[in-house]
Amino acid sequence: MRTGLMFLTLAFFVTPGFAETGHLYEEGTHYVELEIPIATRTPDQVEVMEYFSYGCPHCYRFDPMINSWKKTLADDVVFKRTPAVWNDAYQVYAQTYYTAEALGVLDDVHSVLFEAIHSEQRRLTDPKAMAMFFAGFGVDAIDFAKVYNSFGVRASVQQAIARGRGYRAGGVPAIIVNGRYRVEGNMAGSNADMLRVTDYLISLERKKLAEATSAQAPDVQ
Repeated sequence: MRTGLMFLTLAFFVTPGFAETGHLYEEGTHYVELEIPIATRTPDQVEVMEYFSYGCPHCYRFDPMINSWKKTLADDVVFKRTPAVWNDAYQVYAQTYYTAEALGVLDDVHSVLFEAIHSEQRRLTDPKAMAMFFAGFGVDAIDFAKVYNSFGVRASVQQAIARGRGYRAGGVPAIIVNGRYRVEGNMAGSNADMLRVTDYLISLERKKLAEATSAQAPDVQ
């Protein structure tokens, strides 16, 4: 009886995911490994991509949580966002996201835009309404329109659409870790659990990077 208990205890502590986080995280239960990994632009860092939309109320509630969490990330982790494009309104929100990025005001408007849409119930589903919103941040309406309709912004939206297809997410918010794993609230359990699972997956990818770097290092005689 005592031997069986010792075996069960040992098995519990070596289960993948427990040692790093104190929780049991399993592929297919708490997260999904993408069938086709998506290449990242920072191969020497672990990329964390938030898949979101300004039109999503769940993303609105998740925003302050993930903003606080990303401040705790180590230097070997890079945080990015990809807007979902599932309908006409989400198309406007995605184009607005890349417009704000190109204009250098994304950090200023990101969370405020969530508040305007969900707390203040402002209808910002067309470019003219967005231009008026951006005027409050010192952006001229003509400048907004030029950037909004620019080739660069439209190309970024198309790239976001392509990434979204690869993510195969059932909804937003979702988190994609290093182009390899997808984490969603309905699998992880809650928004807070999404971040815990993400922390675990970051640790997995960090180990892989360290092993790859070690394997490439020249032998010193």
